[in-house]
Amino acid sequence: MAREAIFIGYRRDDTADVAGRIYDALAGRFGRDRIFKDVDNLRPGADFGEYIETILPRCRVVLILIGPNWIDAKDESGHRRLDDPHDWVRIEIEMALNAGDLDVVPVLVNGARMPRPDELPSSLHPLLRRHAAIIRRDPDFHDDVARLSTALRSSINTGILDLSNIGGNARASVKQPRRRGQGLPLIIGAVAVTLLALGFAVPRWLRPQQTQLAEHQTRAPLPSVQAFRDCANDCPEMVRIPGQSFAAGQYEVTFAQWDACVAASGCGSYAPSDQGWGRGNRPVINVSWNDVQAYVQWLSQQTGQRYRLLTSAEWELAARAGTTTTYSWGDQEPKCDQGVNDGANFDSCNYGTLPVGSFQPNAFGLFDVHGNVWEWVEDCFDASCSYRVLRGGSWHNAFPDIGSSSRYFYHPADTHNIVGFRVARTL
Repeated sequence: MAREAIFIGYRRDDTADVAGRIYDALAGRFGRDRIFKDVDNLRPGADFGEYIETILPRCRVVLILIGPNWIDAKDESGHRRLDDPHDWVRIEIEMALNAGDLDVVPVLVNGARMPRPDELPSSLHPLLRRHAAIIRRDPDFHDDVARLSTALRSSINTGILDLSNIGGNARASVKQPRRRGQGLPLIIGAVAVTLLALGFAVPRWLRPQQTQLAEHQTRAPLPSVQAFRDCANDCPEMVRIPGQSFAAGQYEVTFAQWDACVAASGCGSYAPSDQGWGRGNRPVINVSWNDVQAYVQWLSQQTGQRYRLLTSAEWELAARAGTTTTYSWGDQEPKCDQGVNDGANFDSCNYGTLPVGSFQPNAFGLFDVHGNVWEWVEDCFDASCSYRVLRGGSWHNAFPDIGSSSRYFYHPADTHNIVGFRVARTL
């Protein structure tokens, strides 16, 4: 059972009721011998620290349940429990975080929020960088647990924990302070996007006052990767993802590549609008998930290879490029600078898309995994596949929403000027 079990940590006076429900639900899916729940599995007289040290090597995932009273829970003396170095909840989290090879997942239950850094001892700060799952009250409880179970089962089988269908970026759960004067630009931006969606030109006075970037197409030297194409310039450049059996598009699919598909009658006669920003080497936008299926089928027929969309887990693995930080370059906020590693096209930069490859690549040689356009992936957002998942953020999003774990969703027939895609190829 090495590295196959799931450990549930919780505070009894905060989430004992929901912890029991989650335990029963997961035990029904994985078997009770693979689920451990804090002191409930502790034999009488056993040392808690030794028990945790014995259990953790058997676990793949540690779930830390955070309820509404988790942060401020107090002991009999009126002192906050988390401030006590001997608090068992604090100890088990510290041990899990220090184990190094565990997925430690904060699970926000009953409407709880992620703690702020000033509300936690420094030893628990790494928890704030973890992708959070959310378990809501009834009637959503069973659906949320089912999605969490799916992610956990995939993690045990593949080693990749993708929580994109159950939670959000942990940092995004913390209310971000609004910068002075930010409210009006947000309202103006919303009006502008609405006009664009309706097909109207946006007056210059409605466009946000943002730093304009040079649109040169000089690309930075690539890392030690070898890109390949399966046909001439009409085919996307692909990069094999290290240690995986798939390749990812080095760039988001461009208008030029889409138009080649249309010219060959592979994508019907649909010529998506470029919003007046230009076609050619800019990422194709205003394409639905359904439209994209026609493109990857045409590309597969042209090349004799299996082209498709990335799964959400594959997308995140490729975008992170071996990192566990907020962005592929680290935790620092992005800049509107094409010459630095932490540059990206987001809402403080150019209004609209920029040519693909305008910013520096990640360590796998992939460009624009943060910002520029949201990218369709293969995954369903819900059980009925009424919505499909998008990853990576766009030119219209603020910096917390273009991170490696960021996600959104649209109906598969929807189109938008913030949405494009990147292809995958099975190797």
